[in-house]
Amino acid sequence: MKRFYCTALFIFAVFMSLAFVSTSIAADWNFPNYMAFGGGDMDWYTDDLGAMYSKDWTKDQVKEFVNRPWTVEEKDLLLGDPSMGYILDKHKFVLKKVKAKKGEILTPKQLYENGRSYWMPIMLQYGCGMNMKTFKKIWIDEGKWKDPKNFLLDIRMESEYLQGHIPGSTRVDTGLDMWYLPALNFPADGTYYLQCKSGTPEDGGIRGALVARRMRIMGYTGDIYNLTDGFRGWLENGYPVINRHGQFKLVPGTFQKPDPYMEKGKYTKELKYSPHP
Repeated sequence: MKRFYCTALFIFAVFMSLAFVSTSIAADWNFPNYMAFGGGDMDWYTDDLGAMYSKDWTKDQVKEFVNRPWTVEEKDLLLGDPSMGYILDKHKFVLKKVKAKKGEILTPKQLYENGRSYWMPIMLQYGCGMNMKTFKKIWIDEGKWKDPKNFLLDIRMESEYLQGHIPGSTRVDTGLDMWYLPALNFPADGTYYLQCKSGTPEDGGIRGALVARRMRIMGYTGDIYNLTDGFRGWLENGYPVINRHGQFKLVPGTFQKPDPYMEKGKYTKELKYSPHP
């Protein structure tokens, strides 16, 4: 009988321990929901993101940033050409989440707005580093491309990179950055410049901001700058590009334009520039 009671007590103790652990995990694991409202405080693994960033901004910090107008210096050094949508109109950043009522199905627009309420705070905090004019002075004119502690990461797809890339860049696949970056053996305290196709236009080019945030989570402590007008800004400014054919420059104003020598009938309407992703 004594052996029976001991066994029963042991099983009860194990059961209570598992229940406690499961409750703790469930209480902590709220990540998919917290960022939809500007978040930060509920994210248990980004309490310390390293140099310059202590944690993700809270909802109030996002609101404070949105309500503060851009300074002249910020427009000159951080943001790209206003004609290409790079002077962000902060008043458009209405962050709210739509929850479906019982029996209701969210519309595509509502789904997009819910996604936007997640990625827009990330873009605002991690996406505004410097524009291509500022970066070109650092990378080319000052010769930082030769500095062993400065790194330009091209985070576009391989097909995009092969078509043309900035001299001295290293490609890192967005989404696989947590595996790619350690394999490169670059120092955690280095200075990093992140470049995708679009940077951070008003309608959201988000790849650089996402990678910058994940680098902080991983423990990178040096300066990390997302290039706000992206590869598009580099090309439109007439800076040199490399691909398998050699070095060349784009004719300004022709980025992603259709072949002008093809039959006009093949282009029934103007192909507008697509910033995504």
